[in-house]
Amino acid sequence: MPNYKGDVKPVTLTANGVFFAGRTRLRGIMAQPTVPGSTGVASINTVISGATTSGTTTSGYYIPVIVGASGTETIYLPEDGVLYEDGIGATSMSGMTLTVFIDK
Repeated sequence: MPNYKGDVKPVTLTANGVFFAGRTRLRGIMAQPTVPGSTGVASINTVISGATTSGTTTSGYYIPVIVGASGTETIYLPEDGVLYEDGIGATSMSGMTLTVFIDK
């Protein structure tokens, strides 16, 4: 039987918010504009401890994401990905659908 490191789950946001409030690892990112022909931007950040529904984040582990017009960006993080101790969220989202692949 294969040995899996964890169960990776996709979570999607189209506006500022929290992907997951709690300890998790970011394994991959898929981003695409919500309006064809337009660009999209967002920042993936560490969630402030205890936040569950707001888009309040810090810049602990900050990953900017920019997608060109009519493009799609897919990013896979090597080995164990990025550990977010208190949770993972997105801020500064504009014109983008952002899906993260996390262990939870």
